[in-house]
Amino acid sequence: MNLLHYRNYGRLWRVYGKSMIRYGSGRKIWNALRTELAYRLRTSDVRSSPFILFLEPLYYCNLDCPLCDRQVFPKARVNDAGRLSLELYDKILDEVGDYLFQCQIFGQGEPMLDWKLTKAIIDKSHKKRIFTLVSTNCTLITPKIAEEVVDCGLDHLVCAIDGISQKSYEIYRTGGKVDDALAGMRMILEQKKKQKSSMEIEWQYLVHKHNVHEVEAARKMADDLGIYIRFAPLRGMEWDKNLEDFWLAQGSPLGAEAKPVGEVMQPYPCYFLWRSLVLNSNGKLARCLIYQNVSQYANLAQQTVLSAYNHPSVQQARKLFRKSPAPDGTPPTPCAGCSYFARHHGAPVTNRSIPLAVLEPAAMNMPAAMKMPAAMNMKVEV
Repeated sequence: MNLLHYRNYGRLWRVYGKSMIRYGSGRKIWNALRTELAYRLRTSDVRSSPFILFLEPLYYCNLDCPLCDRQVFPKARVNDAGRLSLELYDKILDEVGDYLFQCQIFGQGEPMLDWKLTKAIIDKSHKKRIFTLVSTNCTLITPKIAEEVVDCGLDHLVCAIDGISQKSYEIYRTGGKVDDALAGMRMILEQKKKQKSSMEIEWQYLVHKHNVHEVEAARKMADDLGIYIRFAPLRGMEWDKNLEDFWLAQGSPLGAEAKPVGEVMQPYPCYFLWRSLVLNSNGKLARCLIYQNVSQYANLAQQTVLSAYNHPSVQQARKLFRKSPAPDGTPPTPCAGCSYFARHHGAPVTNRSIPLAVLEPAAMNMPAAMKMPAAMNMKVEV
């Protein structure tokens, strides 16, 4: 039996175990148990609080990764992007901060584009005794940022670098230079050693057809650097056979497993709907971290966190995972066509673009469809 319904055991201790041991309390543990019970029972109206927060500091990015929702749905947030309001974050912490184990700080944007904002979020989280994780592409790291990242008390840093040569790296990390990314990671490692920090640094390597041949060399590099490297399959093309052919590292145990459209990929209920909140930088909650651009449903400036957590559309989405027949009515976007957290008892999974056709998804194996707006083409905020 998979007790936690969790597949990434490399992070199970490094993130989930440490967040519980370092920042746990009787109140948090009791709430998490109640929420976990609601998840297991597929309860639609949950009377406890979520215990994980996925938080997007800002929407803009210096790279154009082709499977990122910024590229797939370029019109989703053209007039509704933004930076997170710290006042809004204070409100969230006042309401549910006592129940949160983790604040995972990333989204569709690059957190280091505004390091001051990201650092403020880390500081506020720690005052509420919440474990903090930041994911960065590392291309914008400067010596000053590296020093402050380690010094600020951040618990876990993910360095997202998919390749060790420019040729393999730039196919997915469009617009980036692998030398900049590796140099940024090395600067942080040097500061960690210099400051004798306990911060965990994780090298995340998304495996696809065009970089799988560098996996062993990356593993050796990680060993030489003394850093934990996590290989994970590239996701996001499961609904499109042409994209699967272009991206999937077929025949590799590290590649994503291709399955026919409509076949269940994950037999468990969607944990985003129960265990977590997904907060976009514009102050809106999303039902899903994977499709956070097109699953927005509530503006937290206009309602409480817990009322949004049990929003009617969220309850309807939770009912999709009941063992009884699916509820009447149209499921909320994008749950009706989700190819990752499919209904485990047989509802067909549709093409990812069908329920979202009005958003005109871009061709994802082509160069980026959405650049950072000229007004946001700023220097890195340090």
